Amino acid sequence: MVLYLLISAAAVAAAAIVNKTEGMRAGSRGSLLRRSCLFLIALILMVPAILRQETGNDYLRYVEFFHLASIDAYVPTEAGFNWLAKAVYGLCGYENYLLLFAIYAVMTILAMLTVIRQQAENFCFSFFLFMMFGYYFQSFNTMRYYFALSLSLLAMTCLLRRQYAGFVILVLLASLFHKTALITLLLYPVAARRWKKRELAAGVALGLAVLLLHERAMELLLSLYPSWEGTVDLAAGTSISWVNIAKCLAALLLAYYVKADEDPDTFRGRQLVMYRNSAYIGLLLYVFGWFIPEVSRICYYLTFTQIFYLPMLLSGLPETEQGRRQKKLLTILVLAAALVFFALFLRTAYRDTIKILPYKSFLFHDLNRTPSASVGGSY
Repeated sequence: MVLYLLISAAAVAAAAIVNKTEGMRAGSRGSLLRRSCLFLIALILMVPAILRQETGNDYLRYVEFFHLASIDAYVPTEAGFNWLAKAVYGLCGYENYLLLFAIYAVMTILAMLTVIRQQAENFCFSFFLFMMFGYYFQSFNTMRYYFALSLSLLAMTCLLRRQYAGFVILVLLASLFHKTALITLLLYPVAARRWKKRELAAGVALGLAVLLLHERAMELLLSLYPSWEGTVDLAAGTSISWVNIAKCLAALLLAYYVKADEDPDTFRGRQLVMYRNSAYIGLLLYVFGWFIPEVSRICYYLTFTQIFYLPMLLSGLPETEQGRRQKKLLTILVLAAALVFFALFLRTAYRDTIKILPYKSFLFHDLNRTPSASVGGSY
């Protein structure tokens, strides 16, 4: 746990320097310092992710998936994942799973940092929320999902910039690693448009209908996603995520209070529309779709934007004496809530369903057991 606290503190401190040097002319010392700090942030995040071994509840399962994909055996993963595993193992001449984990770590972190640079109005604030909401550490699990998530968020930037071809291409690329990314072809365009009040009410009505007919809804979902059938997640059932509901509600209440200018002719205005609607759709999914296995995997495509939305809303408060007091108070509340969330997240990180603590590295630990005999053992 101490290591994760140090990683977070060091990376956020570097992000604060990035903020202070924003706007300095190219070639100046400040510009050089900003680029150096961005490189340092990437390095701080990459090193633990690259060096990890058996950190994450599905680490051994991915070792098995790499092995099966490399020998063209059946594996319930997407084509892009399988091709990459086969290519790396073929080039190395042996089952170099450590290199594959490293490749995913580097690609995911670079994509995430690029998204934050592209969409964050306040880089340090958004990066702080990115760390405190646990997105970086959660990427130690279901790594192909987090890589697909990062590509989908890059696609969102394209959509906000009205680069529609880039949006579609990036989503399709993401779907080669996790098929849930395809849902953003529907969700992002829907979230990007301004909704009328009757459409907001229709969303609630649709949610109630889905909840009342949840058994039939599950039958439909299982026909679309048959790999859920017979899984531990489906057998264990799901429960309402009160924390995520609270996060969505808090974002929407702050938006209602601030009433930011959502001018569709500006990039910032389109961001505000997208982020508000994303929070609303996420809330509907968490409230009415709680029975869906791992519903957060769908919601994260939407609710990740809260790390951009909250700082933007706070910056939109009027520059009056009262506005500055409100901004200071609300900023403190957001920071405190993020710290509490991070503390609660770390408390659960030892659970078998998460297992990102204790942290293990191949520098100091051997892989004692693996699913594939070809890499040194068996279950």
